[in-house]
Amino acid sequence: MHRQLLSTSQPFSFDQTLAFIRRFPPCQGEYLVEDDAVTAAVTLGDRAVPVTVCRAGTGAAVETPRAADLTAAAEVAARWIGAADDVGALYRAARGDAPFERLIAVLHGLHQVRFLSLAEISVYCVMMQRTPIARAAAMKRAFLARFGTPVEVAGRTLLAMPSLAALADLEAGDLGDAIRHAAKGRSIANVVRGVAALGERALREAPYAEAKAALLAIPGIGPFSAGAILLRGLGRMEEVPSLALFARDAALVYGPAFSGAAIARRYDGQLGYWSYYLKAGAARLNS
Repeated sequence: MHRQLLSTSQPFSFDQTLAFIRRFPPCQGEYLVEDDAVTAAVTLGDRAVPVTVCRAGTGAAVETPRAADLTAAAEVAARWIGAADDVGALYRAARGDAPFERLIAVLHGLHQVRFLSLAEISVYCVMMQRTPIARAAAMKRAFLARFGTPVEVAGRTLLAMPSLAALADLEAGDLGDAIRHAAKGRSIANVVRGVAALGERALREAPYAEAKAALLAIPGIGPFSAGAILLRGLGRMEEVPSLALFARDAALVYGPAFSGAAIARRYDGQLGYWSYYLKAGAARLNS
């Protein structure tokens, strides 16, 4: 195996990363998760390869079987685990917010674990529209079983999501047949083609409002899906689709003292990370 250290912004906890991955329903069963490492099948260019992220001191490293894949794999891995995210900015904003500081104590060092690729979140954002999370996750598994590229790792087959370009060539009818939902198949076809036309670089680098508006112009993408692509796919923390989406978890953490307006003021620029910690922390409290 060929190995490269990842630059990780501190504080960083690999244990928290693994704990989140083990609990995240949309990706259950898709990775090989061990005590000190997690391996995923990733599409790099036109090839599917195994990418392992493992503990390295207080940070993390990436490993691949081929040296030629290491640079691209490191870029994917760093984005996947939010290695460069400045969680310290969130922690500073939280000073004085006692309920949220309790979540930080439970989740200390957790960086945002994103979807592996823009292609993956573009597909999944349609599946989760008005659909229970367990059903959406089942659709995703069925989708990968039909269209994913197999990679053998330690006697187990992992499936890599195809690239956006490859997904854009698929027929809507075939997509709908794979997940047993014709309407979502048509929406997925529109979304992957629209997102591919925009390009990942533009969505990462354009001002947030422009990127969001471009996504909303794609048939099949509404405010919730646009926000999911930007936050959970690309790690853009500036906004969330609506604070009302987090009302149930906020009530669990804050009780009747919760004020969306106060949260928006306090966590301006960090609302995405606030929502991520809120959801992850509430799930721990409920377990």
